[in-house]
Amino acid sequence: MNEYGEVLENVSLKEYNSYGVGGKARFVIKVFPDKIIDLLKYLKNNDIPWYVLGSGTNVLLPDNDFSGVIIKLDKLNKMTIKDNVVKAESGLLLSSVIQKLLKESFVNMVNLYGIPGTIGAAVIGNVGSFSSSIFDDLISVKFIDENNQIVELKKEQIKYSYRMSEFKERKVIILEASFHITKGSIKEAEAIWKANMQKRKLTQPLGTKNAGSVFKNPQGYSAGKLIEEAGLKGFKVNDAMVSNKHANFIINNQNAQSRDIINLINLIKEEIKKRNNIDLELEQIIVKWE
Repeated sequence: MNEYGEVLENVSLKEYNSYGVGGKARFVIKVFPDKIIDLLKYLKNNDIPWYVLGSGTNVLLPDNDFSGVIIKLDKLNKMTIKDNVVKAESGLLLSSVIQKLLKESFVNMVNLYGIPGTIGAAVIGNVGSFSSSIFDDLISVKFIDENNQIVELKKEQIKYSYRMSEFKERKVIILEASFHITKGSIKEAEAIWKANMQKRKLTQPLGTKNAGSVFKNPQGYSAGKLIEEAGLKGFKVNDAMVSNKHANFIINNQNAQSRDIINLINLIKEEIKKRNNIDLELEQIIVKWE
């Protein structure tokens, strides 16, 4: 597989996700951009399973080993600005793209600064914060579909909703996304950015092993508030714990397994259903190997 990218063998996935959990992968490949389709054909012809992993900040990987190939898109890292449009490849970190835009006085995506993860993963999950979401400014998405064809869909052709897009339920590889960008006051944007970051520091368990918000906010409710009112802050399943700082975060205190986090997620869902008759929906993706 070396002709398709940089290949690593028997890799512990604990270093590849923000929960710090998971087994080993038989192969991890940092694929060359012009070799992605060739790689997919090779994997299909040899009946080898694969999974695309971004920066691992919104996923829960299984404890068991993966006999297939983890595809990393780190080499898809180009960004171009023309007129009022930015095209960003999927391997770029969202915050680094926004940082570069701010340097050019493009300010409209500032509320998304600080969200961890890549452009590709951000589009898949329609990430958002502070009343903004990535689909607000989206123009189009280019991706490799299930038939290994390169497709570009405009925003209005994509099914999406709060913290959701159709890509979350499809086996595709996001290549690039285009966004409207708007110039404005850097001073005002910096003030917003600093205020947002300060709020994150005060309310989120930064610096811990976590994967961001566990559940979507139900309509009219805060998931974190529901969990806190249920008395579950600090509740543990082995080393998996509901954060004392924000109840919609689960942290790996040290040696939590993926199954501990899943058991804690299920316990929270059952308790909120019992107390409030609300079915909490996951924002995070629980990965199951093929």
